[in-house]
Amino acid sequence: MLAFCGILAAVVTLDRAAKTWANNLLAQTDSMTILPGFLEFNYTVNRGMALGFLSDQWLPNVILPLAAVMIWLLAGRRYEATRYKRIATALMLGGFTGNFADRLFFGHVVDMIFFPWLPWFVCNLADIAICAGVAMLVISLLSRPQDWRDKHGKDDGESAP
Repeated sequence: MLAFCGILAAVVTLDRAAKTWANNLLAQTDSMTILPGFLEFNYTVNRGMALGFLSDQWLPNVILPLAAVMIWLLAGRRYEATRYKRIATALMLGGFTGNFADRLFFGHVVDMIFFPWLPWFVCNLADIAICAGVAMLVISLLSRPQDWRDKHGKDDGESAP
C-alpha cells in the first residue's frame, strides 16, 4: 500500500510541477526543442479530454473520467491485487488525479510534451502515466494470468468436469 501511495503521489507531484513550469515559463515562449525531430515542449491548453475530445463541455469532462475510475475500481475488486496491477493502477490513478484536478480547478489541462513523430499528440506527465498504466494492464491481460485470479476462488467455467 505504501508503494501504491508513493507512486500515485509522485505522479501527481511531478505532473503538477511540470504544469506549473509550463504555465510560468513555457507559456512565454510557446515552444522549446529538446531533441530535434524527437522531443519538443509546446505549450497547449486542452479544454477537453484525450486529443481535445468534448472540448469546453464541463459536465462530461467531470462525469466520464469519474465513471471510468469507478468502473475500474469495482471490476478490479473481483481479482487478486498483485504488485504489478497495483503499480499499473497507481500510475493510472495518479495521472487521472493530476488531470482531473486541473479540469476541476482551472477548467483545462496544460499539455506540453510533444513528440514530432506523433504529430497529433501533445501530452503531459499525467497522460504518460495513464498510458504506461494501461500498457501494463494490457501486458498483464495478455501474458500474466496470475494477475487475474479470482479473489474468491470461483471457477470461471473454463475447466472441464
